[in-house]
Amino acid sequence: MATVLRRGAALVLMIGLAGCGSGGAERDRADVAAQRWVAGYGDQLDRWSLEAGRLQAAAGARDWSRVSRIVRRIGRDGAQVRDRFADVPAALSGAATRYALLVAAGDAATEWARVYRADPPPYASTAQGRRRARVLADAVDDFQRKANAAADALAGGAAQPS
Repeated sequence: MATVLRRGAALVLMIGLAGCGSGGAERDRADVAAQRWVAGYGDQLDRWSLEAGRLQAAAGARDWSRVSRIVRRIGRDGAQVRDRFADVPAALSGAATRYALLVAAGDAATEWARVYRADPPPYASTAQGRRRARVLADAVDDFQRKANAAADALAGGAAQPS
């Protein structure tokens, strides 16, 4: 819940920084575009967060077909990020960096889905099974790290693309 509230406060701040209603119709259109972009960015992070919660519940129940569907959705969302957010608003300070961070998270989500699809769990408790689990865990960790960096950037943190 604290994360949602923190993100909500960040959205208010970012939308305020876009300079709502400060000078003519063209400026107002740019402000609206910046507001939509920021709201969409936050919505994407919220979708990933919601799916992560669903994933955790499905994995805990060892419902591998449900886990697979969730990972596919996360990967599909990731594959669409680059195009969905490509129109980076010039009126929004730091938007290019935020875009790069969201794209990095999207690419990591896509890679996670690819790794999962290529070799889905469950894995045997053998050396090979542990290696397979580690490859998948590394893909998940990469996505989580990059999604967190994108969320931190929205909240005004000093995250950098990695």
